Amino acid sequence: MTDILRLQFPQLCDEWHAYSVAYALLLGAAEKLNVPDNDLNVTITGGEDPDETAIVLYDNVPGGAGLVAQLVEEEAFSKVINSAINRVSGNCGCDSSCYGCLRSYHNQFAHPYLDRKWALEVLKDTQKNRH
Repeated sequence: MTDILRLQFPQLCDEWHAYSVAYALLLGAAEKLNVPDNDLNVTITGGEDPDETAIVLYDNVPGGAGLVAQLVEEEAFSKVINSAINRVSGNCGCDSSCYGCLRSYHNQFAHPYLDRKWALEVLKDTQKNRH
């Protein structure tokens, strides 16, 4: 048993765009929680509507560590969004993704498909609509 944070973004209907946003959020959350990124994990699943995709962020330690539970507060989640935006803002200098923004050892399966520009667009739109 562990806590999960299920997030749905109206713009996400493509699997790889969802993974791009998901890994930006995972890495942003790890940074804000000051934990290694492998203490958290993320997956995607179906959304409320058949053509939507949802992101599920969860603790990656047996029994959970309460990390994801810390993100349900508005202020904490805003910090995660800001950190994720910073990661994918282009400071790394890559075209689509690299180890400076979205890639990690744990998401090798998705490397060819990750797109920091798409993640940035979705996250900025989310940030704008939250205020």
